[in-house]
Amino acid sequence: MIGEIKDTIGKSAKERMVLGIDLTDEFSQISYCPFSQEEPETLSMILGEEKMCIPTALAKRYGENIWTFGEEAQELEQKNEGFLITSLITLAREGELIEVETRDYDPVDLLALFLKKCISKLALVAPIEKVSSIVITVEEPDAQMIQILSKVIATLRIKPEKVFFQSHAESAYHYILHQPKELWNHDVLICNLKGNGLEVMMFQKNNQTTPVVMLMKSQTYPRFLPETFATDKKEDGRKSRKDQELYQILYVHCEGHYISSIYLLGDGFDGGWYQDSLKYMCRNRRVFRGNNLFSKGACYGAKEKIENTELESKHVFLGKDKLKSNLGMRVVREGRESYMALLDAGKNWYDSVKECDLILDREDTINIIVTPLDGKNPKTIPIYLRGLPVRPPRATRIHIEIRMLSETRLAVNVTDLGFGEFFAASGMQWSSEVEID
Repeated sequence: MIGEIKDTIGKSAKERMVLGIDLTDEFSQISYCPFSQEEPETLSMILGEEKMCIPTALAKRYGENIWTFGEEAQELEQKNEGFLITSLITLAREGELIEVETRDYDPVDLLALFLKKCISKLALVAPIEKVSSIVITVEEPDAQMIQILSKVIATLRIKPEKVFFQSHAESAYHYILHQPKELWNHDVLICNLKGNGLEVMMFQKNNQTTPVVMLMKSQTYPRFLPETFATDKKEDGRKSRKDQELYQILYVHCEGHYISSIYLLGDGFDGGWYQDSLKYMCRNRRVFRGNNLFSKGACYGAKEKIENTELESKHVFLGKDKLKSNLGMRVVREGRESYMALLDAGKNWYDSVKECDLILDREDTINIIVTPLDGKNPKTIPIYLRGLPVRPPRATRIHIEIRMLSETRLAVNVTDLGFGEFFAASGMQWSSEVEID
């Protein structure tokens, strides 16, 4: 594990809590943190043990409407007493109905049932009514995944304003930022060994910007897969070849970089088969091994949603699902020209929405200013209101709604509201989609 697991039974359940939930096809985890506590803790399925990984699986007992989850679901299938369903996230993405004993089930409903059963395990330490913020972290929170997770939350009847979504990369960023400073003075490397290969994530920061920008580069090695090694001498050659392969991957990413710390994630790093690679990693670097980094990072992110810290306000993460430019407009307030912020860089593109009303002077165009954080020159994107009714200056009020459709694509909707009793609203609307990058 990463960090210390403590026995929390007996602590007051009256404390407000935040949750971080890591969902993958292989396994899921839940970390939780009371407001009064600095470091999150990860839920164990068995009290007193480090059973933090919950297999992302459901099983229905044959002939009965009884569903189990996690290891219990796997055991039910092994005993030939139930129908096992795995890869719940992939099934939800594919959207095909799942037939179980002549009945069809919506895979999104099955994912919701799994999540409901996971959360029910928190009853003793973090009852859901005491939870103020939840962050669900997944590997790739694209538009489809956000839609799926939103349906799941609606099914569970959790207030949607309490729930947020973020990528594994962003969860890792939040985790790194809350570690001792000496662990991220320079670059940070995360090696995540999972069923579809080894993912290597390199976090780097630019101290020349305000706030400090942290970036992540990622590379996946699909042929480098977890393996189980026997303890007999016959396996030594295979272990050595695997070790050297890992060494070469690490060398590519480490040479020429100052790296403060390396994190090894996944059960594939069990067994001590990578002795030469470990010696290389430990050269002037701190090395950690575990599998709850993403759920803890999600928990830190959940806390940040309701309790902004000075540390996080001085840093911004620009992952691939982040808005990398500030968007705003020039407006006149109390007779003076000023800048009005619309969307802030560093926010998830799927959370970037803004609505406001403006009064036009003589214009039939609104101009959106895009200011990249990477040092590129700002640019202006004009939105033309063709056919706007002709009225005197400052006698036209419009409603603007802008939202990001992807990391780089912006949707703008403008509605003519007229001007009170003097000029009736025409009801005209203008919609535009533009690239901002």
